[in-house]
Amino acid sequence: MKRRTVLAGVLPFLQGTRWLDQLLLVNQGEVVQKRFVGIAEGETTEIAVIDDDETTVSSEHEGQLGQSPGEIPPEVATSIRKTYDSIQFHVTVDHHNSSFKLFSRTGTMDYRTSRALYSGTTVGDHISFQTSLLNGDTIISLSCLANEKESLQRRCRVGVEDPTTE
Repeated sequence: MKRRTVLAGVLPFLQGTRWLDQLLLVNQGEVVQKRFVGIAEGETTEIAVIDDDETTVSSEHEGQLGQSPGEIPPEVATSIRKTYDSIQFHVTVDHHNSSFKLFSRTGTMDYRTSRALYSGTTVGDHISFQTSLLNGDTIISLSCLANEKESLQRRCRVGVEDPTTE
């Protein structure tokens, strides 16, 4: 088979997958709440809850979280992990209802995420993101982070450290 024939078949396929990606896999919205929770013996404890009105921190962990419970350094997460069977980081996203996207989500949804992505976003940020194929309620990466909806793009430079580290 000639190289020209192979390229003639591959190029339309690649263009089609870009179109399919744009049609199907766009998740965009505004971060409206962040929650840091601990789970011990089947019970969930809200360690910190941050929304646009207020920030609530469990009295048990006020000293560890200090003045910025929205940014959890690795050493603080490790320290708090000793108290619980597991800890989880959540962001609640109010999805943007933009142009037609076949599988885009609408409304407000709570997502689990990594410590790095939790710490790298603030309430009021607008994000473009990808979820896990196995767990649709888990954000695995950000493709854009903006202060306002008008500035949000499908992809842009995101200054958040590697989310796969935790």
